[in-house]
Amino acid sequence: MPKPLCLIVDSDPEHAAAIASLCKEKGYRTQVRHYGENDVDQAASPEFVSSLACDDVDVAFLDTGLGLTSLSCLSDDGLAGAELFAMAGEDDPQLADACIRAGFGFYFCKPLAAVSVSGLLEDINEELSSQNAFTEGVEPDLALDQFGLMRGSSRPMRKLFRMLRKVGPTETTVLIVGESGTGKELVAETLHTLSNRSDQPYLTLNCSALAENLIESELFGHEKGSFSGAHKQHIGFFERAHGGTLFLDEITEMQPDLQSKLLRALESGEIRRVGAVDPIRVDVRVVAATNRDPLLAVEEGILREDLYYRLAHISVHVPPLRRRGGDVKGLAHFFLAQLNEEHGTSIKLGEEALAEISNYDWPGNVRQLRHSIERAYIVSESTVEASAFALHAHATPVSLMEGLIPITVGMSLADCEREIITANLKHNDGDKKETARILGVSVKTLYNRLRDYDNDTSASSVIDESLDSALS
Repeated sequence: MPKPLCLIVDSDPEHAAAIASLCKEKGYRTQVRHYGENDVDQAASPEFVSSLACDDVDVAFLDTGLGLTSLSCLSDDGLAGAELFAMAGEDDPQLADACIRAGFGFYFCKPLAAVSVSGLLEDINEELSSQNAFTEGVEPDLALDQFGLMRGSSRPMRKLFRMLRKVGPTETTVLIVGESGTGKELVAETLHTLSNRSDQPYLTLNCSALAENLIESELFGHEKGSFSGAHKQHIGFFERAHGGTLFLDEITEMQPDLQSKLLRALESGEIRRVGAVDPIRVDVRVVAATNRDPLLAVEEGILREDLYYRLAHISVHVPPLRRRGGDVKGLAHFFLAQLNEEHGTSIKLGEEALAEISNYDWPGNVRQLRHSIERAYIVSESTVEASAFALHAHATPVSLMEGLIPITVGMSLADCEREIITANLKHNDGDKKETARILGVSVKTLYNRLRDYDNDTSASSVIDESLDSALS
C-alpha cells in the first residue's frame, strides 16, 4: 500500500517545510503548496482552491489565509475525505470556532508544536494502516465497513466515522448537514448509540411533517383545555425523550417563532407545555439535521442565527453518494442481498448493470439507489441487467402526460388535495411512507386522509397487493 499523503498549504515556505519534514518522519508522502503572504486574493481565488482538491489526500494542513469560504468548500467537497487541520497566525476564538464547525479536526496557531502534530499524525497513520489491513485481499467495491447503522469504505465515509467516534460519547448538540437521501437519520441514531444515553429513549420529529399549529404541542406538549380540541393532557417529545436523545429533522423548516422557544429550551434545560404555567426540567441531548446550507438559511432569515450557533456546536457533513466512489457498488450489492434474503432468491447484479450504476450521479443519493435496486429486482429474473435501471436511472422520473394531474377551476381544495395524494401514491407504487415524505406530511396524516376518501383506500390497497405479489 502507498504511504498516506499529506497536503500542506501555507504562506510561509519555511513553516511549510518544517511541517513537511515532520510528516515525512512519520511515514507520509507530502505535497506542499505556497501562496504569497500579501496575495490573499490569489489564495482565495476559485482557481487556486480548485487546484487543491484531491481525493487521494489523507491529511491536510491549511492556512486560514485561504479564507473561511474556501476552507468550508474544501472540507465539504474538494478534500472531503481528508483529516483537516487549520493553521492561523494568531489565536482567534471566533475563527477557531468557525473552522471546527466547518469540519476541521483542529485549529493550530503558528508555529505548530511538533509534539502535538506528531501525536496526531501517528494516530491517523495507525488508523489508516488498520483499515487497509482489514480490506486487504477483498474486492474494494465490496469491502464496506459498517459503523453504527451506516456502511461505507470511501474516504469521505471513513472521515465521517472518525468524526462520529469523537462526537458520539459527548453531550454536545450536533447539526447534521447533507443532501436529501444521504442518511442523516442514520447518523443521528448512530450518535445516540455511541452516547452514554444509548439505553434511554431515542425519538425523531420531522419539523416539516406537521402543521404549524401542531408542532409546538408535539414538541413541548399541552395541558387539557389549553386550546380547542385539547381534551386531555399531552406529553410532548421533549418530555418523552427525557434522559435520551431527540432528533429534530429538517430543522430549517421550523417556524421562526417556534425556533425562539426551542432556543430557550436548549439554553435553560426547561420546557413549558402549551397552556401550562410552570416550566418542566428536561435532560435531553438534541441532534438536528437539514438538507439546506445552514449559513445560507441564516442569511435568508429562514434559520435564526442564535439557534444555528446553539445547535451547531459540532457540524457533521454527510457526503453525497456521488462523492463516495466504490461505495455505490458495495451498497447496490448490499441492498440486493437484503432482498434476496427476504424473499429467498439469488438474483445477481450483472457487470453492465454495475457499470450503469457506477456512472450515474444519483442526485437522490442512497435513498434513490435503494429504491432503484428494489425496482430492478422486481423486473429481473436471475440477473439484474443494465436495462433494468434505464427506466428510472437515466430517464425522467415521470413522462409529461403521466405527471399531469386533472385539477380544474371550480374544484375545491379538498378535491385538489385528493388528486395530488392519489397521483403521488400511485407514482410511488403504494409506498405510503415515501409518499408522505414527498408531500411533507406525517404517515399518520396520510392515513387519515386516505381514510376520509371513499375509494382511495381500496385503490392504495390494490397497489400494495400488486407490489407484494411482484416481490413474492
